[in-house]
Amino acid sequence: MKTRKIAEPRTDRIFLFCVYLLLGVILLVVLLPLLYIVASSFSSPEAVSSGRVLFWPVDFSLRGYHAVFENPQVVQGYVNSLFYTVVGTIVSVTMTIAIAYPMSRHTLVGRNVVMSLILFTMLFTGGLVPT
Repeated sequence: MKTRKIAEPRTDRIFLFCVYLLLGVILLVVLLPLLYIVASSFSSPEAVSSGRVLFWPVDFSLRGYHAVFENPQVVQGYVNSLFYTVVGTIVSVTMTIAIAYPMSRHTLVGRNVVMSLILFTMLFTGGLVPT
């Protein structure tokens, strides 16, 4: 049994080519600076400052990473970020579960009021005060 292929119109192929070309250009615009940053981070400071690094490390060195992780403030920042992420996720999921089940019951007294308060806090932020 032969499978029949649907013929694409020429305009669709041209359109898809243009879309893929545009996506390729956007990919390069995003990816090339990131490659430069990674290559610079693994290169010696002399090679970076002299402009010899493009997209591949020159004079491989981990001195930059050593200097960064030697600073206790950077390490403390990573520890704090990890703690806030883990604890914040656990608290958020726990509170969501704790409110979701009662809110799913139509017989809950005050359900509409609580739902209105939840919706209000989702729609309106605290402004600049918390930040």
